[in-house]
Amino acid sequence: MRLTAAEWIALGAAVAVRVAALWSVEQTVYADFPVVDAQTYWQQAQALLSGEDPFSAGLYQPPGYPSALAALGWVLGELTLPAVRRLQLLLGVATSVGLLALGRRLGTPAGAPWAGAVAVLLYALYPTTLLFEHDLLTPALTNAALVGALLCLLGAPWWKAPVAGALSGLAVVCHPTYLLAVGWLGAWRSRQAGGRAALLGFAVVLGLALAPTTLRNHKDFGTLTLVSHNAGLNFFLGNNPDWRTTAALRAGIDFRQLVLEAEPHRRDAAERDAYWKQRARDGIVSYPVSWASTLAAKSYWSIHSTEIPRNEDYRCRVEAPSMRWLAWLPVRYGLVFPLALLGAVRVVRRREGEGVAVVGAWAMLHLPMILFLVADRYRLATWPMVCLLAPLGVVALRELLAARSVWLVGAAAAAVLPWLPISDTVKKDPAWCLHAQGNMAFVQEEKAEALRLYEASLALDADNLAARTYIASILYQQRRYGPAAEQMEIVLRAFPDHFPSLNLMSSIQRRMGNLDAAATYLGRAYAVPGQRRSTGVRYVKLLVEAGRVEEARQVVREHEELQRDRRVRELFSGGR
Repeated sequence: MRLTAAEWIALGAAVAVRVAALWSVEQTVYADFPVVDAQTYWQQAQALLSGEDPFSAGLYQPPGYPSALAALGWVLGELTLPAVRRLQLLLGVATSVGLLALGRRLGTPAGAPWAGAVAVLLYALYPTTLLFEHDLLTPALTNAALVGALLCLLGAPWWKAPVAGALSGLAVVCHPTYLLAVGWLGAWRSRQAGGRAALLGFAVVLGLALAPTTLRNHKDFGTLTLVSHNAGLNFFLGNNPDWRTTAALRAGIDFRQLVLEAEPHRRDAAERDAYWKQRARDGIVSYPVSWASTLAAKSYWSIHSTEIPRNEDYRCRVEAPSMRWLAWLPVRYGLVFPLALLGAVRVVRRREGEGVAVVGAWAMLHLPMILFLVADRYRLATWPMVCLLAPLGVVALRELLAARSVWLVGAAAAAVLPWLPISDTVKKDPAWCLHAQGNMAFVQEEKAEALRLYEASLALDADNLAARTYIASILYQQRRYGPAAEQMEIVLRAFPDHFPSLNLMSSIQRRMGNLDAAATYLGRAYAVPGQRRSTGVRYVKLLVEAGRVEEARQVVREHEELQRDRRVRELFSGGR
């Protein structure tokens, strides 16, 4: 297609801002240390490249993205973080090109040939787009796949439908929430010209893309699940009487305490998934009125202009000097959503078929936020459709103003709604930002700076157990055993069965010369369910060292795994 000057400028801006964002991210420590889900994806990809199976215990995480990373590493000969970010920059550019073509196709009949250029700019100048594209997370790949699927379905001949099926399958195996949108697009395409042949090609290739994980789930775990097993936990987090707390839990000790309720030592990923689904269903049945209010609150949160974090809060990251300019970019969800809503209403009222396909995809990707969790990562999946429909909203607004329509009142309400007050739960938390900075200092071995940051975080949030654990660990390394023990006492009062904390507390007490206390804490750690053989051996040795020999023998008699251990046998071979 021949581009206009405005379209060239829009694409140039989309490329330039991405290159600038990449440079900015790579000036920070975040570029070298993936965290939370990004770290998990990275480790899974490295395991795949080493010939290991990171999914042997079940597909808790969707396998598509780490598999794509591993494929990149195989092609390049090695997998590096800079290579991933550069590939995702190219995927962002490809998404922009796709939005340009789709926007032009939707906008030209409405008298808005500039719609493609506007969609590209809206997509690129949204800070959340850039921050996720340059992290080790799925949106760069899934948004490119979805936009590519739309290109192969809207106005395309039937024989392009299998390509759409492949791209849709890629999106689903990376992020299962795309399944609803994919189903909608397949159903919509079946009603267009060449619909039967298109649907057949689309469905067959989509099925082939999902088959490996579906068959493995059935074979290894006895469950008919298309992709991953984490839907149950996410459903519970967003659908229980205390959902405002559980939905805001970040990775760390508090989240671990909740997860342990599913007894992971006795359940594989599929069984834990079923456990959490049942917990959520029980709560919904017991408190139906409360659940209705939960859905209403999440519906409001889902359209609010506030960016709602889950595991990562990029509002903290843009405090880094090189990244501050990203927060100044002009596009905000609350500004674009009302226009996209107007555009969607216009499309549906006029029954513009291709526009209806985009509206339906938006609705299907928005729905999981209301049913599960509201988070900026999930909302970013809807952003391509929002950007495509917003220019049509400008057309609709112009028509309403010309007609002096009463619907202008509704448009005004839609414009105000994303900016009304929202719960403090989702507002930027300075304590967490300090904690995140402390984590980065900790992994860089800058322990003095990490200690300062954790203590500053704790001063703002005394309930931050993770910060206390890190502080205790640093104090232990500094041989400040008394203050370290004080921190761990607070942690263990809140979470008495936390294995790492019990282990650390045992080491602290041992260094303080309190062998009895050290043995008691290690015994509690050994009692935490799981594979604890090495802990058991250390526990027996510590009991003997503390002079509690008969107690040590009793522990060995009660645990067959210790009776078989050579180290334990040697411990007692001297006649003790």
